[in-house]
Amino acid sequence: MNCKVTKLLSDDIWSLAEGVTDSGPYIIRFRTPVLGPSDTTGYDKLLTIVWPYADVDTGALPTDEQTAALVQFENRLCEAFEHDAHAVLTAILTFDGARQWVVYTSDFRECGRRLEAMPQNEQPYPIELNARSDPEWNYLRDEILKRVQQNA
Repeated sequence: MNCKVTKLLSDDIWSLAEGVTDSGPYIIRFRTPVLGPSDTTGYDKLLTIVWPYADVDTGALPTDEQTAALVQFENRLCEAFEHDAHAVLTAILTFDGARQWVVYTSDFRECGRRLEAMPQNEQPYPIELNARSDPEWNYLRDEILKRVQQNA
């Protein structure tokens, strides 16, 4: 277990960035401090979980009812992944009709098992999963946080 990641989880400090793109407003929440590549050892796989709640290209942010469902899912996700530091939720993006959770882990299959074991509501969660190797957390730094810095 990586002690820097464990500390990041226990401190649980989040920053917020908001802005507007051609497709509408966005909100980015991300854990701080952002760990450097030397501190991410053991969490080399990127898992993105996307919940579309409106049509693409509408620029829609979630309604109050949708927000309640997204928050409930996120709380369950954190409980499933972070109680033993198996995975770390590093950022949450809300934009253009979807919310995306950015998770780093060492084991996609275990994350899948934990997702399947999470409590469900009446319908299964309408989520899409994408996974790839990203040992230095480049997606977080170069795709997400770079936008935060550009719009600061």
